[in-house]
Amino acid sequence: MIIAFIRHGKAEPRGAKPDEERSLTGEGRRDVEAIARLLPFKPAIIFTSPLKRAVETAEIIARVHGVEYRVAEELSPAMLCLESLKKISGLGDKSVIVAHAPSIERVVSSLVGGGYIHMKAGGLAVIETEEIEAGVGRLELLIQPYIASKVVKP
Repeated sequence: MIIAFIRHGKAEPRGAKPDEERSLTGEGRRDVEAIARLLPFKPAIIFTSPLKRAVETAEIIARVHGVEYRVAEELSPAMLCLESLKKISGLGDKSVIVAHAPSIERVVSSLVGGGYIHMKAGGLAVIETEEIEAGVGRLELLIQPYIASKVVKP
């Protein structure tokens, strides 16, 4: 199966409001739209963390591809790990996961079994894997938002 992992786009600064209520910035929205347009497949479904900036990211991707998204508590910053991914009902081929750093980076790095894969806000990693287990996946694509915004023009 192929799974895309997207770190939510750039958000409002910390401290201005509670963390779970921080929204995407205009730049964050533009970056996410560019990344969504570069997805190498039409998502079967999008799963997102319940935090506002992640939900807004999922909404943009869903709009670009005409698909639905679901909020999954398992993707919240404190919960996301390989074991929590396994608990998401409906996760399968061509799923998109929207979550937060550093947990999304740890999951992606763990799946591919080596090094640390850094994802900027709005970044995309696509992994091919037979199962959700450490070290069995293969990183197929990694795109940072500054590259996406140069390739995809509004």
